[in-house]
Amino acid sequence: MSVLSQNRKVLCDAKVEEYLLGLGQKGKICVGLLIGQPSLQQTDYIVHANVLKERDPDSDTGTQDLAAADDVSEHALVETRMLPGGMYVLGLFVVHPKNIFEDNALLQRVKRMLLSMKASFDANPLLMGYCDELTNGGRIVLHIPTKGNQLKSKMISLAAENPTVSPCDWKRADKTTKWHQFSTYFDTDDVCPLRSKSGKEQQYETEANLTECAKTITEQLAEAKVLFNSELMPAKENVRQLFKAGSKEGKTQVRIYVPSPTTLSDQEATIEQLSGALKFDGIVSSKVYVHDQCSFYELERFIKSDIVRSLMARIQIHCDSLVQLDSDPQDKITLNELPRRLYFPIQPNVPGYPQFTEYLFPDEETETVLGPIQAMLDLELDAEHINSTVEIVPAVKEEERHDAKECGGGSVADGTDGEVKLNSSTVTTIVGAVVLLIAVVAYFLLK
Repeated sequence: MSVLSQNRKVLCDAKVEEYLLGLGQKGKICVGLLIGQPSLQQTDYIVHANVLKERDPDSDTGTQDLAAADDVSEHALVETRMLPGGMYVLGLFVVHPKNIFEDNALLQRVKRMLLSMKASFDANPLLMGYCDELTNGGRIVLHIPTKGNQLKSKMISLAAENPTVSPCDWKRADKTTKWHQFSTYFDTDDVCPLRSKSGKEQQYETEANLTECAKTITEQLAEAKVLFNSELMPAKENVRQLFKAGSKEGKTQVRIYVPSPTTLSDQEATIEQLSGALKFDGIVSSKVYVHDQCSFYELERFIKSDIVRSLMARIQIHCDSLVQLDSDPQDKITLNELPRRLYFPIQPNVPGYPQFTEYLFPDEETETVLGPIQAMLDLELDAEHINSTVEIVPAVKEEERHDAKECGGGSVADGTDGEVKLNSSTVTTIVGAVVLLIAVVAYFLLK
């Protein structure tokens, strides 16, 4: 009599497993992240793994103890910014001489790490840190011994208040998983209300206001239709059907259409007095990679989440770079230029393998991202591996820049010296020139 196993399957790329076993052979206690794609078929595809760097490499404490839960969750949050839609931090691996599933103290520490990661993602929902719809709330935990090559894995469910442990089937993929790439662009041109800080009419929370813009785009995408080669595809159908029909790999035309209501009822119409507006304008590139068994339902979800995650990543990176005190004077027009998106391979020698993402400000060189990639992903690349041509910043002559009058019907007050000028329409009309510009037009609605 045969028994059908309902355990979730984990299919790990062969090179990734070699990397994991190599960490065990070094014999040093460490913690790292497992990156991959979940599926409706109850199979997780692991495409990358990376160890967390020690905060103090010269300290001996890191060789005897696991990383702090807060450090793990912070690393996972930042690393998620680098992942394309459909890729997630699926779990953790732990290199330790003791079996973490048999040592209750170690197991509880691992659970705290997972709960800390979940809390961090819950606080940053637009980064799309997890996909419980496909994982059922489960996170993979892999134990790597410091002696021997026997990997042990479990699934820890965070669906309940008290995390539970269940078995899962870890398998090495002897053949490289077939991945399909889908690329598109999403053009946004929205105006959102600018809200001041509580009790401070002339001060504004930049990140909070930009996040509200990202939420608006998220809501638009939730209702959007995604067409593949100008067709709506059945949600349950497999993406392989496109290539059976003659579509060439990487050449599928993907278009996103956002519906616009034709009428607005009196009950929905409201008048609100505001101190300014945000013009959110630009083009977002998107590259998504899916496994061979992926459905169009999953693919559409991954494309939309990729756009939202990329927007939120740019907003957070941009706001982290700002240095402004509450006492600083508030310009009537502030131009926030978000970083552009770069792509890089995580296995340069494997054609068609998924690529990850980094972001670059206009005044930075491509080589700037090599350090963060190595620090976050434990991945050494050369500058020629970085694809910086998908999104490029256009060279705009000063006489081509728009006067501030075009940004909302107001005029620039004396003292600004004409330094705050907006270049949004030029960006959106140059083919291949992709940059996100947010113009904060303050006070104009009251003057």
